[in-house]
Amino acid sequence: MKGASAPLLLFGVVGVGTVLALAAAGGGSPVAGAQRAARTTMDWMDRVIARVSRHEGRHDSLNLNADGAGLSFGIIQWAQKPGSLGVLLAEMQRTDPERFARTFGPDWRALLEVTRAASLAPVSGSVLWSEPWVSRFKAAGRDPVFVAVQKRLAKAGEHFVGALDAARELGVATERSLALLYDTSVQQGPRFAKRHAQRVRERFVAAGRTRVPVQELLTAYAQTAPAHFRRTTPPTEPYPSSHIEWRRTGDAWHAWAGRFDLYTGILRRRMGIVNDPELSDAPVALPGPGLA
Repeated sequence: MKGASAPLLLFGVVGVGTVLALAAAGGGSPVAGAQRAARTTMDWMDRVIARVSRHEGRHDSLNLNADGAGLSFGIIQWAQKPGSLGVLLAEMQRTDPERFARTFGPDWRALLEVTRAASLAPVSGSVLWSEPWVSRFKAAGRDPVFVAVQKRLAKAGEHFVGALDAARELGVATERSLALLYDTSVQQGPRFAKRHAQRVRERFVAAGRTRVPVQELLTAYAQTAPAHFRRTTPPTEPYPSSHIEWRRTGDAWHAWAGRFDLYTGILRRRMGIVNDPELSDAPVALPGPGLA
């Protein structure tokens, strides 16, 4: 791992070699010492997005409903069922309406309407994970104007905001911690990323531990993030989300989305970030609430 030594965390926003006072319930904030040592905001944000995109795909990558979430598209796989694909498409259309209409064809208004509603309904007779939509999305993912929209929304959208909120709650702002939190926000949702950070922090505080090695803190976050996707006893009810089902997996029951074992996949993915030797443990300066 890049960086100096494993620091102790005193629950504020902190990086290597910096220990802050216990933050208020709303989370900490960056301090001048951390900012002086920080890389530029744009540098670390680009690296964090690139690290998470290794699991998600290129600008023209498509997931054709393999996980039951409809069409997912782009560098962080904005997905149809949660509604994030609709957000991306609306921003693309706002950026260049004529180009958007040319790319997605005469039914572009219906496309926006269906995705804005987070619906998996067909658009003009075809689901989005079939033709002609697959070719149209591929073309959009190779268009420099729409590639720029993806990059912009990856930094300024709800997923990065969720990662920043989680960093303030958890109290660690490094390239590694932000990659972990952004990955969680992208895969499990911004609200979950922040709420889980609160829970992990509260567990340490309840145990009387306010000085925690950062590596231990990040490992605890990573290992418990997928806990709700695993049961040691047979489930008595279906999983709350209709596209997810419980399946016997080894000596336990795991939640599966299509062909994806959510517990195993998320755990492997999160711990890969925690242990990635290429990620830096130097402090980074968090942008303010008005990130854009």
